[in-house]
Amino acid sequence: MSFVAPIALAGQVAVACVLFVVCVIVKMVFFVRVARMQRPSISRVPGPRLARWSRLWIAWALRTGRSHEVWVGVNREYGPVARIGPNHVITDDPEITRRILAARSGYVRGPWFDSVRIDPHIPNIVSERDPKKHSRIRAKLAPSFTGNSVATMEPVIDGLIAGWIDTLRKRFASPGQVSFDISSRIQYLTTDIITKICLGDEIGCVKHDRDMHDVLETVEVGNRVCQYFSVFLELNTLLLYLAKIPALRKALFPKVGDKAGVGRLMGIIRQAIEKRDKEEGSPSNDIVSSLLSRGMPKDQIDSEVVIALVAGSDTTSTSVQGTLLSIITNPQVYKTLTAEIRGAMARGNVSSPVIRDAEAKQLVYLQACVLEGLRKFPPLSQLRERVVPEGGDFLGMFHLPVGTFVGLNAWGLQLNKDVYGDNADLFCPERWLVDNPHRLHAMHQTHSLIFGHGSTKCLGTSIAMMEVAKVIFELLRNFEITIANPHKPWSSQCYGIFFQKDFNVRLRPVEDTYAQPPKYEQVILSDS
Repeated sequence: MSFVAPIALAGQVAVACVLFVVCVIVKMVFFVRVARMQRPSISRVPGPRLARWSRLWIAWALRTGRSHEVWVGVNREYGPVARIGPNHVITDDPEITRRILAARSGYVRGPWFDSVRIDPHIPNIVSERDPKKHSRIRAKLAPSFTGNSVATMEPVIDGLIAGWIDTLRKRFASPGQVSFDISSRIQYLTTDIITKICLGDEIGCVKHDRDMHDVLETVEVGNRVCQYFSVFLELNTLLLYLAKIPALRKALFPKVGDKAGVGRLMGIIRQAIEKRDKEEGSPSNDIVSSLLSRGMPKDQIDSEVVIALVAGSDTTSTSVQGTLLSIITNPQVYKTLTAEIRGAMARGNVSSPVIRDAEAKQLVYLQACVLEGLRKFPPLSQLRERVVPEGGDFLGMFHLPVGTFVGLNAWGLQLNKDVYGDNADLFCPERWLVDNPHRLHAMHQTHSLIFGHGSTKCLGTSIAMMEVAKVIFELLRNFEITIANPHKPWSSQCYGIFFQKDFNVRLRPVEDTYAQPPKYEQVILSDS
């Protein structure tokens, strides 16, 4: 999925923290100046009282690690268009969101996106704000994520999933095994898949059962720090100026050859690029080869593939985990889905060792569970602000002047009761099985906003949906899964994207569940 959180400064946490503190001090010194800049047309938009005076309110929301819940609470309390900053509003209205993201709407990406630059002088598909330049980048990337390319990727994905399931069986489902953290293992799988797709070889997280090259740690630390750069835009401007000084650029920004952080990841990508150069003429289906064949410069490939690796690993992992947790904590859903899986297997309607995408799409309850899992736990909560165009615009009941930043409430969109019904807060796959074409159309339209809309819609949507369905199916085909700690099934933190830990489960091979049940000695309680 595209729209990833900023990671460009992941290896420079200390420097970023210092700059953030400086920014906060400057912000407080000029508080009176900020107050004088209040715009009457925006002041009519309701929102938290403190939010109208300072962007520190947004920073507080991000710092909680629960910003997605904060955004939902704001729109529920103040309405579908609410104010969250001096020049910032947020919306959870599906119609407004579609209109803003539509082609030729006049809205453009705001300076929020500058914080997603890997290189200060090379915009990527996420950070590029100019619509025409963005379209040119997208045109070079799109062929790698559509049509025959996706069909070519499926056997690669199937091989990695099959190996992962076998690893789970050997390491965590053998007799005597206790609970284990499945969140990290799902992340290992999605990281191996996206590196195989992008670079031609997986980096081996599943094989070695660890975060190879600290890719996942780099992403988490980078997001934790850099989410503030999307709020305090002065930091981005300052860094762009500092980047003009060669010595400071080397210190502040990642580069090929770094031993850690994003630079280390860029080095791995560059190795794949050099390998393809040496193999010129040899057929290869990975994304690096595709971009080289389309004439994209190596520095640009570094940035684009870093974005793809982050988007294809963390967001897909979160989608799988959120869906899996919802299924295994709802007994009736678990029972219905496993019955569908067993029935399909008995009829010979699924391939082995991994279900084909075309076969998975025929399992209506599986697809309903995937749709509902993504709806209830969208993998992104970033505001992804757009800028009100010349002449201003009416959003809901309010006229917003040119230059106003409009944030998109991804979680709030998927909890809209007018679209999903009064039980929108519940995990209910059955809502996707109703015989009501108009309601289904409205739900699918709103659900698709998880992946963006218009010219900025995620290129990897079909791959992500295929992965989620396959992994959920294969887990439940092969194992009986139970939560180890029902009172706290996992720990999930939000930094624009989500990071799960301690998702501890127990696995029991399905074939064991049909064996003779264990015998227990009768326990007689005395009256004493």
